[in-house]
Amino acid sequence: MPWDVTHKIKSKEKILICAAKLFVEKGFDAVGINDVMKSANMTRGAFYAHFKSKADLYNQALVVAAFEARENITQGCDQSFASLQHNYLKQGQDPSLKDNQQCPIALLISDIRQREPLVRETYEKVFKGFVKYIELQGLTEAEALKEAATMIGAVALSESLTDKKLVEKLLAVCQG
Repeated sequence: MPWDVTHKIKSKEKILICAAKLFVEKGFDAVGINDVMKSANMTRGAFYAHFKSKADLYNQALVVAAFEARENITQGCDQSFASLQHNYLKQGQDPSLKDNQQCPIALLISDIRQREPLVRETYEKVFKGFVKYIELQGLTEAEALKEAATMIGAVALSESLTDKKLVEKLLAVCQG
């Protein structure tokens, strides 16, 4: 007997959430379909009922990761840019946030450039959405672009640096 539509939708959502987390943590090349399906507690065969390829999964998971990150970053924010900036930059130094969905724009920045055009276009749409969200906090487009680049760069760097004091200084300097 075939699965009902609700089951199929929930299965796909579960796969996407697991894939988003794994891809943000490890990047495209370090995550296999088996890893994603194991994390979702499903068989590899179930993968192909939802996705054409690993690249298709990555593309869709990128959007899910961005949505999850936005939810986490904006939680507890007031409507000011300073509050958004503070929460965003907190990703770079708060170890408790490592278990939650972090910003894929920052953490996949070097991974994306090696992907196919469709994935790069999706990444660009996610980035533009982030810039637009910053603009909605009362900044001009130019200011929002500058702040987005600064915040994304700071979080990306903070993930690569081992000197905790340097990371703290970097994030403090970037905090308006």
